[in-house]
Amino acid sequence: MPSLYIHIPFCKNKCRYCGFYSETIENYTEQYISAIFRDLDRSEYSQFETIYIGGGTPSVISEDNLEKLLKKISEINKITPLEFSFEANPESLTKGKIGILKDYGVSRISLGVQSLDDDVLKFLGRIHTSKDVFKVIEYINNCGIFQINCDLMYDIPRIEKDKVLSTLKELVKLPIHHVSAYNYSFDTDFMKEFKDVDQKTLFYEVKGVLEDSGFHQYEISNFAKSGFHSKHNMKYWKMEEYIGIGISAHSMLYDGKDRIRFANEGDILSFIKNEHSIVKETIALEDQIIEDIVFGLRMNEGVNIISLSDKYFYNMDNFLKNMYNLFQEGLLEIRGENLCLTNYGQLFLDYVQQYLWDLFYL
Repeated sequence: MPSLYIHIPFCKNKCRYCGFYSETIENYTEQYISAIFRDLDRSEYSQFETIYIGGGTPSVISEDNLEKLLKKISEINKITPLEFSFEANPESLTKGKIGILKDYGVSRISLGVQSLDDDVLKFLGRIHTSKDVFKVIEYINNCGIFQINCDLMYDIPRIEKDKVLSTLKELVKLPIHHVSAYNYSFDTDFMKEFKDVDQKTLFYEVKGVLEDSGFHQYEISNFAKSGFHSKHNMKYWKMEEYIGIGISAHSMLYDGKDRIRFANEGDILSFIKNEHSIVKETIALEDQIIEDIVFGLRMNEGVNIISLSDKYFYNMDNFLKNMYNLFQEGLLEIRGENLCLTNYGQLFLDYVQQYLWDLFYL
């Protein structure tokens, strides 16, 4: 059974570091929501295991449009999803919107916190304050939506280590269940002069504070209290099916033995007019195993070697022998039947992934 992702590309303000597709032109919201309905109606699926509404900033849309969207989803999806997530920013998620989310079965809210230091937030171009974060978490808990994730950013150039760790230590005391901790990524020209400057990472310190506070790492950037991992995102890393609706959304489905990816390319207006491009990519069975390995290594549990060998009739022994350098460098290890990154190897995920891509296609 596939999962459903819906992309809402609107933002009140474009953050200085953000490389995701979004626009600040909110006057097209109603037309865009109608276009979402158009594509939902075209879908042959009526059951979704998990649902995720992301962006952009989905919480910027009006209460009326939010209710219309959620009502449409509830009419189409004939089952109760295992998880229903909604992305929000602290300043735009009102009590009224939280109530609507609760009424339509949203079970998890992911907040774009990034920092609890107002100076850091201003530096990044965020328009919320730390008070907004405390207030909205209280609203969510009072309303009874049980799961809360907070996004946190670290390794930000020009930002002192103490500011990041202070945010983290304050964050874990709040009534939340999940933290997504991302190191700063140079996706725009903002601070590009620091891109090639060596900077000591706070990865281990961030990981340590979270683990000590009961947030257990299950994926390279994701930490959860017991039972609160993101079921939707796990489907991406385990290469399971999902449908993406909206501009810049991606889908992955299976057609027989082939793995098919679709990407909606264009802008908001082209999507509204149904003139956007849908780019299709087919991954044959023999090429799927390397994707399973590369994505699976993001998870702490890694990938099961025996299962991969049986699924793809592939000689994993020879492939593992060719990974000798990665084992020697302490980046990979075998735990039981699983191939996993070591604690040290987590620092070099991108390098390991590229090494494996190159090795597979030698």
